Amino acid sequence: MWIALLLLLLFPPLAAAQPDSWKDGYVFGNGIRIHYWHASQPGKPVLVLLHGSSDDGLCWTNFARELAGGYDIYMTDARGHGLSDPPRTGDPADAQVEDLAAFLKEMRLVKPILMGHSMGSSSVAWFSAKYPDIPRAVILEDPGLLPRRPSGTAPAERPSEEELIRRAVERNNRSLAELVAQCMKDSPKWGESECAVWAPSKRRHHPLTALLSMQGRPAMRELLPRITAPTLILKADAEGEVRKQNEEVASLLPKGKIVHITGAGHNVRRENKAMALGEFRSFLSSLP
Repeated sequence: MWIALLLLLLFPPLAAAQPDSWKDGYVFGNGIRIHYWHASQPGKPVLVLLHGSSDDGLCWTNFARELAGGYDIYMTDARGHGLSDPPRTGDPADAQVEDLAAFLKEMRLVKPILMGHSMGSSSVAWFSAKYPDIPRAVILEDPGLLPRRPSGTAPAERPSEEELIRRAVERNNRSLAELVAQCMKDSPKWGESECAVWAPSKRRHHPLTALLSMQGRPAMRELLPRITAPTLILKADAEGEVRKQNEEVASLLPKGKIVHITGAGHNVRRENKAMALGEFRSFLSSLP
């Protein structure tokens, strides 16, 4: 492993490039410029992908490549991520939800399939509960189904705002080779190609988003019963009581199911892409 990391530092990888056919652009909505990437397939079902915290739209590159030809794919950058505008002081908890609403309206996307990872899954779930008639289907990659900490326990001490910003800026300044090497060390299941599309997002991540939190967002127990579109939850592998609790929360979906992805952690599609893709395709092929 150390030899591989040394080689990466001595011979930096080429920046991971999206396919030449992909185009990018901006819309102005909900008070900001929202940047997106588009893998165009006119006439195919529309698929909108929302990334996790500190990632950006291009972090979907390898997953989207697997779906080439079958979907008209949009990969948005959340505010403060990628090339979208930064967050603003006083942004409400549902800012990203309304960003998604504005994007769909400005792009005139009808009955899209919505998929989100982590932070993006929270936004997709809240949007789909708030606007239940808009999505054709919903796919949530490892959403937080359970409370972050057991009831009655003291919260972990949160770093100061200055410390959070310092950490974010420090990562902004790291070279792509350093970021890829760290990614491969910390996440060996991903592989170099996934780390190569992940690394640039850390340099583009705006430090002010480090001050935002998931506080103020409704719990999944509140949102899932209000999502009427067919829904698939791709959840990190779990056993015993945690798996049971995940399945109990997922059962609140009127039209949905949960699949625990074997051997995968929070980054489900990156750690068992074959199984995640198989479940994705099986689910969507079953839609009317």
